[in-house]
Amino acid sequence: RQLLVNQHKSNYNTADIFEKYNFTLAILINGGLLLFSHLTYCKMIGSFMLAAMIFFCSSAVADPVLNKILSTHSITLAWVGSSKPFSWEVNGKPTGMAVDICQRVVDSIKKRYNINLNIQWIEVASAARFEYISHHKADILCAIAGNTAQRNKFVTFSKPWFFTRTNFLAKKSQHINSLEMLSGRTVGAISGGTSALLLSAMNQNINYSISVKLMRSFDEGFNLLEQGHISAFVTDDIIIHSKLAEMVDRDDYQMSAEGFGDVIPYGMVIAKDADEIEPIINDELKNLFISKRFDELYNKWFMSPISPTGENMRQPMSNDLIKEKNSYLLAPETPTTD
Repeated sequence: RQLLVNQHKSNYNTADIFEKYNFTLAILINGGLLLFSHLTYCKMIGSFMLAAMIFFCSSAVADPVLNKILSTHSITLAWVGSSKPFSWEVNGKPTGMAVDICQRVVDSIKKRYNINLNIQWIEVASAARFEYISHHKADILCAIAGNTAQRNKFVTFSKPWFFTRTNFLAKKSQHINSLEMLSGRTVGAISGGTSALLLSAMNQNINYSISVKLMRSFDEGFNLLEQGHISAFVTDDIIIHSKLAEMVDRDDYQMSAEGFGDVIPYGMVIAKDADEIEPIINDELKNLFISKRFDELYNKWFMSPISPTGENMRQPMSNDLIKEKNSYLLAPETPTTD
């Protein structure tokens, strides 16, 4: 406005001033647009690269256990000795039903990723078996492992492949005919096991006065029972059945007819962050049940003589295991071919 008012005082033409002003403004606007466009492009490229980096990085560490297995071409399997017919040692090597299932899982990983894997077997004490998995000292636990809410806080369980209950074994000379008769006696249990937790709960909630002696292995428990250092050994029902099957003096011992406590499902155990191994194990279990190969495994270990000693468990499938198996057989899906 001041330019218009003072136009007669100026030596310049007003139209020229506006023309130069508009030209300069246009240059500034166009330059700003170009700069904004360039920055937007760079921002888009940067966002894309960041997203790609996040995607690939997250994929790489989604399952550190599986990544380690695939990168090293090696898998570490933990097993517990002296728990026939699930896992024990024959000729210096682990054997048993849990070991067989783990080997099938390894074969599934090898086929899925077209890779050869070296199996590293590591024997662990029963009391330390979950620690080995939660601390990534082993990749899969190939042993008896009862699935409980407390354990699920630290490790992950596959779908169940066996069911049992808690029971006790005692010498007939002790005249322990019921759970109540454990009160006032010294009873053995595996440290950190479901049996030890159950005995502790009985002492607290039912005012039993059971003196619980903790041990690290099944052999230790059965040996202390035989030597008379404990009145009874409390553990999983199926472990007692397997021990009785191999004992020469089995008629000198007795166990509860029905067991006690809740039904305990067994599952394969992996670390909490092994998210991609869990479905591989569950898929293999499903295929075992659907293809009837699970029946073959069960009959091999529970309904036939076990080499090299030849004892026969003669233990039919429990109703819970039959129900679990039928849940797969009634499903419309078909198993994947091997």
